[in-house]
Amino acid sequence: MKRVMVAVAALVVALAAPAVGATPAHPIRDLSLEFVGQFVNSPPGVTPASHIHYGYLSYVRGVTAFKGEPQDETTALFTFYAEAATLRVITNGPLRVVTRSGTLTIYRNAAPNETFADLNTFRAGTPVLVATFRQQSVVDTVSDTFTTFHQNRIVTTTPFPAGKGTVQLGVVGETFTTVFRGHTNMPGPPSGWFAGYAVSG
Repeated sequence: MKRVMVAVAALVVALAAPAVGATPAHPIRDLSLEFVGQFVNSPPGVTPASHIHYGYLSYVRGVTAFKGEPQDETTALFTFYAEAATLRVITNGPLRVVTRSGTLTIYRNAAPNETFADLNTFRAGTPVLVATFRQQSVVDTVSDTFTTFHQNRIVTTTPFPAGKGTVQLGVVGETFTTVFRGHTNMPGPPSGWFAGYAVSG
């Protein structure tokens, strides 16, 4: 009986130990991302008001962002898809100040073939980062342009292969900020186009 217990204990230890030669994931904690995308708002009068934005990452610090040429949505290795609810809208002269909260998911797709003709293609692949966010969008109704600011907090990050190792985008609990600038296209679709960047902090 004693020998059996010793054998079982040894097996448990072996299963819990990392594989010999396994390389731990390297977290990219100093995030720097660049976004290209489009968005769709629910039609006026719809309650509750909703918002989605989607597209691809044109730069990811520490890893390759594209599989080949041309460097656009059709070859992007990283895409994103965000869903949000509108919390309030404030009118200030020609400006509309819209506050939203939601969830952003970044995907890695080793076989990219996304198209803006089908927004669901931007959530193909494996989710590698999920973050909650609060967004303020300031819309200039005269020029039909806008800027947005997001406060993001990482809730999930999943390692993925990159080069000769394994990396992950950020660490759970860490934050990053995002800024977009774009042009509206109401009623659309899409409701508008944008580009921007995100950095840790």
